[in-house]
Amino acid sequence: MKLHAFPSAAAASAALAQAVAADLAAAIAARGQAVLAVSGGRSPVPFLQALAAEDINWQQVTVTLVDERVVAPDHADSNAGLVREHLLQGRAAVAAFLPLVNSGSDPQAELATASTLWRTPDVAVLGMGEDGHTASLFPAASNLAEGLAAANPAALLVVVPPAAPHTRISMTLAELQRSGKLYLAIAGDSKRRVLDAAAAAVSDTLPISHFLTAAARPLDVYWSA
Repeated sequence: MKLHAFPSAAAASAALAQAVAADLAAAIAARGQAVLAVSGGRSPVPFLQALAAEDINWQQVTVTLVDERVVAPDHADSNAGLVREHLLQGRAAVAAFLPLVNSGSDPQAELATASTLWRTPDVAVLGMGEDGHTASLFPAASNLAEGLAAANPAALLVVVPPAAPHTRISMTLAELQRSGKLYLAIAGDSKRRVLDAAAAAVSDTLPISHFLTAAARPLDVYWSA
């Protein structure tokens, strides 16, 4: 883990947007294309807006999601809707978008479709809940062990959160570690305490802990007070 600390969420969002844009530009220069996976929720909005303004070749970028709720695309809780509203705007409006959910009617059918179309990201930007979950890898989820299995060949899985609403489709830990560059964006003292506890020992009670000691894909953490 490499920690980058900032005095404000705006400063952290701007710095993270610049770092991600540089990674995407490098992937485009190397392969002619790049794949970016982002997280939902309200916290990433300033980052998504800052990234949308970055001057890169967005026509060569495919945007997808780290995880998604199995809801209709126009549902208020849809991460895809958040991405369309805050990232796929301005310069970034020409990027391709690969959602994980199309209708929200059948989780297993959505998983099958998403898995068929899936492309491993060059960059993935994670968030973290105060329970230590990241992506939709929730503590005490019935298939958490599958989601955290280091040798899992699957990129995606269906998750039913024990306490949060909506069935989810989530990237697995193995697929995130197969991705090119991993970032974690968090804010506030409470999440910093969760991060510090997770960094002290790997435990399924704090799923983010499995990412903090990985040598193959070290996690760049952008934290703001």
